[in-house]
Amino acid sequence: MVVSFIDLTNNFSIPVIDNFYSPSELEDIKNELKLLSAVADLKIFKNDGVAVDENGKLRQKSNSLFLDNLYIDKRNLSKILTINRKLFSEEVRTKLIEKSLFYEHIFYSDFDTTLLNFYGPTDYYQPHRDISCFTALTFFKLEEFSGGNLVFPEYDIKVEAVENRLFIFPGFILHGSEEVTKGIRVSMAQFINYRTGTDR
Repeated sequence: MVVSFIDLTNNFSIPVIDNFYSPSELEDIKNELKLLSAVADLKIFKNDGVAVDENGKLRQKSNSLFLDNLYIDKRNLSKILTINRKLFSEEVRTKLIEKSLFYEHIFYSDFDTTLLNFYGPTDYYQPHRDISCFTALTFFKLEEFSGGNLVFPEYDIKVEAVENRLFIFPGFILHGSEEVTKGIRVSMAQFINYRTGTDR
């Protein structure tokens, strides 16, 4: 796990964590992703929760799947939903708050959801804002891919989409995914929120 920071402004940076998951964790995640890609192709959940423009048109061209809608109250059956709890670990907390106490908010969250987006050639996600306190975005590959980089257009920043690379940023920051030109890239978005007030 290698942590660095991207400066969006002179006084605000977002964390980038490379090799976030261990090789065994990554293998378990990718095995489940291969199974879930077929479920996403069925479009059972009809891109629920995907951002739309002012005319109601989807900002996204890809297949998406909210794991919370699939597993409902059986989250323990999903390796992904089990392994991605790592985001809330003490190891991650320590690395983030060394840079800024702002990220302490993540560890007081009491509610998060997980969205998978499967991108093939010509798929993209236009710039949009999330309804979340924080968004944690991790990239995976089901095939070698090109394109699909993460962009923050308000800051003229583009970051390469690399497998097992995780970004954490406030959901209100405008962001998008460039078009994938080859292969299959998957993004896992964890939307981190507060369901109720907390005094932990």
